Amino acid sequence: MTLAIERSSRHSGGQLLQLGVGVAIVVLVAALTHLVAILLIPDVATEDAYNLLARHGGINRMTVLAPTRPGDTLIPFRDPATTQGICFYDVSKAPVRVRTHTEDGRLLTLSFRTPNGKVFYSMTDRAAFQNTIDIRLISAGQLQTIEDNEDQSEQDVPTELRLKVPEPRGLMVATALIARPSERQDAERRITAITCASEPLPAS
Repeated sequence: MTLAIERSSRHSGGQLLQLGVGVAIVVLVAALTHLVAILLIPDVATEDAYNLLARHGGINRMTVLAPTRPGDTLIPFRDPATTQGICFYDVSKAPVRVRTHTEDGRLLTLSFRTPNGKVFYSMTDRAAFQNTIDIRLISAGQLQTIEDNEDQSEQDVPTELRLKVPEPRGLMVATALIARPSERQDAERRITAITCASEPLPAS
């Protein structure tokens, strides 16, 4: 009787051990699969944030996004109390000027992103100089060209923010707050008033 109990105990222990090993193997394979998928995404993905959104607007111009709705997959989790616009910029041939006037008490935010959506600079209307936001998106080489053609007085009193972009292409997302539903049209007006256009370098 005692021998039978010992054999049964050993058999149960063996089954538990096998089950534990099996679970561990499944977890390990799942973890490795997840890791490999993450590492392969940059190489196999065809729809990064830039390409996905670029279908909804041209290059170097502002486009107002339609109001967010349930199930929105373009830019998910958008705040319905805001209006947003996007500008896909390309500074490979010339800098891009982003400029607009701000209004007291009317929140406006700008965020600048790489093609895959990573934010590298953001600001609000509180950073405006004399109610004006004036930004020049520029490459390192273009910045050097501009500085080489400026005199000292122009360098000492900057009238614009020169934002050196990490990549030639990217996108800007502008967001205007809507305090009441009746203000949506006015918020869209403030978005469309933002200039986002290519600007040639000054002649040497």
